Amino acid sequence: MNMADFEPMGSPSFRDQDELLHSPPKVPPDRWQENMFFVAWDLDGGNGVLIHTKRWPSKNDHEAHIVVYVEGKPTSAILHRPLKSSLKLNDEIPELSAGPEVPWSRWRIQAEFDGAPGEGPYGFLAYAPHGNVRGAIDITLEMEIPVADFNQALARVSDDLAASGGAQISAQEHYEQGGRWHGELRVGDRKVRCSGLFVRDHTWGERVETDFDPGVFWTASCLDDGKFFCNAIGVPGKQSTIGGGIVVTPKGAFYTRSVSGAFSPEPGLLTYDRSRIEYGSTEPMVLEGRTKLHVPKYLPGSGSRRYDNNAISYVSIGDKKGMGCLEWAAVLTKEQSDALDKLLMESA
Repeated sequence: MNMADFEPMGSPSFRDQDELLHSPPKVPPDRWQENMFFVAWDLDGGNGVLIHTKRWPSKNDHEAHIVVYVEGKPTSAILHRPLKSSLKLNDEIPELSAGPEVPWSRWRIQAEFDGAPGEGPYGFLAYAPHGNVRGAIDITLEMEIPVADFNQALARVSDDLAASGGAQISAQEHYEQGGRWHGELRVGDRKVRCSGLFVRDHTWGERVETDFDPGVFWTASCLDDGKFFCNAIGVPGKQSTIGGGIVVTPKGAFYTRSVSGAFSPEPGLLTYDRSRIEYGSTEPMVLEGRTKLHVPKYLPGSGSRRYDNNAISYVSIGDKKGMGCLEWAAVLTKEQSDALDKLLMESA
């Protein structure tokens, strides 16, 4: 890996208790949120999990998108539960348990819910709060490399975006990690034991995201049997991309401000089957992605008509191979968002 455009990062600044939920300020700002995101996939078998939780104290709401695939068939749900004083996710969302058995090294995730089968309008998952197809998850995540500390990286990106007068992404407490996983998944009467690679992130603080039209990218990937993690975050502009990228190996973490992303035939909702992410400019490190499937989720709470298109992908960097969530985040048309809003209200 050419490191000409990378700088070494120090040790992560987080404590073991940062693996749990956090107490919000006594008077939380309207946009204070805590989010957790997990993507774990067995690409060849068509088995996988996508979970996104959002704890929003000013709305007294803990939201969870839960998606599970078995042999290419999904069931999913979007849940909303009120907040409690506990800092354990399962106390607020009874259908979902996720937490560290050993902080930074091993997590256990379990879920059981009645989900909606297949895909919803425009290919979205977690498009209804319930359904008639049982989904179940019981997996263990194992990590042997440190977390990627995105605190400083996002602060730089936020400053650069503010100076450009374009999109805004607020700096937050934020870490990410990759590794291996194994366990059991169930959709309806299909049950499998499987394993693969995963990526996860955890953020908390005041969350401000604006002007995601035409879009931004987030490309967390895990390669080399869990010993290599990378993520480039970028806001493409007419002349260049404002963003940052972190690479984590057993030798440490490294950061670059020079990143770019190309999504073919074009970025958007279900529109790309190839991705090329570059880190650095002198002799860039290149991540190539080939989409296995798209798992888009609707996120109006993050901004008007916001969505994330999660392209679950085979990825490679030279001879290193793995799994990536190559995400394009943007906004839906009013017609699309109206259809999703109506379905959520009718099925509540």
